[in-house]
Amino acid sequence: MREPVNAPRPGIASADRPRRGPFAELVERILDDSNALDGFAFAYGELETEGRRDLIRAVIQDVPNPGKALGALLAVEPDAGLAADLAGLLRRHGRTESYATIERRSCGGGEACFVRPQLGFAGELFRITWNHNQIDAIEIESGIEMSSLVTGSESPVPMVVEVVAPLLWRHIRAAGALPEGVERFAGFFSVS
Repeated sequence: MREPVNAPRPGIASADRPRRGPFAELVERILDDSNALDGFAFAYGELETEGRRDLIRAVIQDVPNPGKALGALLAVEPDAGLAADLAGLLRRHGRTESYATIERRSCGGGEACFVRPQLGFAGELFRITWNHNQIDAIEIESGIEMSSLVTGSESPVPMVVEVVAPLLWRHIRAAGALPEGVERFAGFFSVS
């Protein structure tokens, strides 16, 4: 008769299972359902520190795009050190690059957006709309989920700047005001 092995079961991060398998599919499905996402975050918050570390490791190892899951975990992380680790992982695994979009319309009109990420999944948007080569509106929106910020297909930033810079210059010269916080987007317009 064999003696039972009293070794602990492997944790979720060290279990012998295929990567990008059922766990990844489960997490990806959870991320598409706000109620399930709330439950996932609640369950995570109920784990001890080591269990939360294991779940973070499993998400990083198994989920192809772990950013949204990491953001949900960060939102409920009670430990300051682990929250800092999650923020670092988000910068590495979430969308962290800035980008621009442009949509041109007939009659010399269009809309351009410059998007820059903030901590987690939030981002901020600098939107310029124009008609007949005159600016109609300039606005900045902050704290918006990055996935909802995409307003069109991405365009090369230099191309968008080439279209928008002359419009902004004319607007400023005509005593047009720029919104508060516009300096946060200056990097888009810097010459490299």
